[in-house]
Amino acid sequence: MIEEVPMLISRVLVTATLLAFTSLSEVAHAQLIDRTLAPNAAGEGIAKSLVDQAGVGRGSDTTPASSIFIIDRDPFRAIRRGRQLFQRKFTRNQGQGPVTGDGAGDINTNLAIGAGLVDSCAGCHGRPRGTAGAGGNVVTRPDSRDAPHLFGLGLKEMLADEITADLRDIRRSAIKQAQRNQQSVTLSLESKGIRYGSITARPNGSVDTSRVEGVDPDLRVRPFFLHGGTISIREFVVGALNNEMGLRAVDPDLAAASSGRTVTTPSGMVLDGKSDTIEAPPSGTNEIPTSVVDFLEFYLLNYFKAGTGEQTPVTSDGRGIFMDIGCARCHKPDLQINRDRRVADVETTFDPARGIFNRLFATATPLFTAVNDRPEFPSLKRPALKPFLVKNIFTDLKTGRFGHSS
Repeated sequence: MIEEVPMLISRVLVTATLLAFTSLSEVAHAQLIDRTLAPNAAGEGIAKSLVDQAGVGRGSDTTPASSIFIIDRDPFRAIRRGRQLFQRKFTRNQGQGPVTGDGAGDINTNLAIGAGLVDSCAGCHGRPRGTAGAGGNVVTRPDSRDAPHLFGLGLKEMLADEITADLRDIRRSAIKQAQRNQQSVTLSLESKGIRYGSITARPNGSVDTSRVEGVDPDLRVRPFFLHGGTISIREFVVGALNNEMGLRAVDPDLAAASSGRTVTTPSGMVLDGKSDTIEAPPSGTNEIPTSVVDFLEFYLLNYFKAGTGEQTPVTSDGRGIFMDIGCARCHKPDLQINRDRRVADVETTFDPARGIFNRLFATATPLFTAVNDRPEFPSLKRPALKPFLVKNIFTDLKTGRFGHSS
């Protein structure tokens, strides 16, 4: 039985709800029907209709039942709702299908034309269990799609955004030095222990990016998709809804940012249309309320990172060899986030005693500060925005190196 949790009023309830949230991957089905459309004796499916989940729209932190109100004042409920929307089986009456161009068009310039059509985010991500990235092996699950996992998606977004800011600060510094000294200046591009080559600035303010490595000349780290095509979770969500499910989300945030404005999404991601090329939302009739996109973005920002399985002398030796032969020069084991926008961290470790489903057990740690701003409402739950060390991520967030030998 899937129900939304009520407003949380204590740390105990917060922690218990998070633990329940993390364990649901083992008991919930991958895709969920709408119980208001398909009542059943077992009580399976989502208790709320899509209209009820969308609430009164985006609203504000003083608009009850709006996405901003729930995200800001009851964030774990927002995560829960985002998860159910991720698993929801959308219907034709709600706008599902067809995909881009209904299969017709120039696929040389628009690969979305060749995308398959599904009715749920969980149809691609997370079979057979339903969480965003916990699916089985494709060889043993031929009815599954080999979609990338989404573990730690918010961590990747934040790391990429902070690295981008560091690299662009170095570029600005190089330009200032070149103009001050009236001669070209070359600076190394490095952030979080990762080297991205170097950049040369000239006295006239232009830059030479020919020695930039692993990132585009604009120095924007794009962490999503293997080719590094997308900046933010919000673009990822809106694009997937349209390309994979035929659901148009004419999102106001992406519309504003893609036209050159600067927007901060409800999950705290700054989309600067003056500095970056932001993907525009689809045009036409809007089929997905903005509040639904808000919940999906917030859910994926806070989605837990991959767990750590059983550690043995063999795994220890393997990690030692990995480090000794230099794999970690590119596959950085740990990376530091300076300003964590999540409201909780979930650590999943090997624990056969308490991990009754798969010998893994999750412990949740809230990462917010409560602010009692208005007596008539629950307190605001603001992200603490503290540093966070991402362990065992094994990446350098670079692109464009595939297929080359060293």
